[in-house]
Amino acid sequence: MKKIIILITVLFCTKFISAQLVSPDSAKYFGDKIVSVKGKVMSTYETHGEKKSLVLNLGHPFPDQTFQVVIYEKDISKFHENPKEFFLDKELIFHGKVTLTKGKPSMMIVKPEQISIPIP
Repeated sequence: MKKIIILITVLFCTKFISAQLVSPDSAKYFGDKIVSVKGKVMSTYETHGEKKSLVLNLGHPFPDQTFQVVIYEKDISKFHENPKEFFLDKELIFHGKVTLTKGKPSMMIVKPEQISIPIP
């Protein structure tokens, strides 16, 4: 069982590592594709609707952001640090599927492994 878990983890990580690296500005061209988006978190905010979430804005601060990363409230507890404060003003890489909502690109993050720090 342990070997199966390790194999699944390696395959999952390999999928993200092999994903194309794109900028927040060009993410809009990769709708429904799994990519890695590299950019600086320019601003953050929490939504207070039915599905509470944390939104990280890349490219420019809200409302002029070019890419949004969404972490739902149920997933925030998986992070050791508070993502709202910890990720602000940091250059990061987000791994996952780009979705387009009203023409704006975004990515849903469900676990910390989808976020990495770029190697200089």
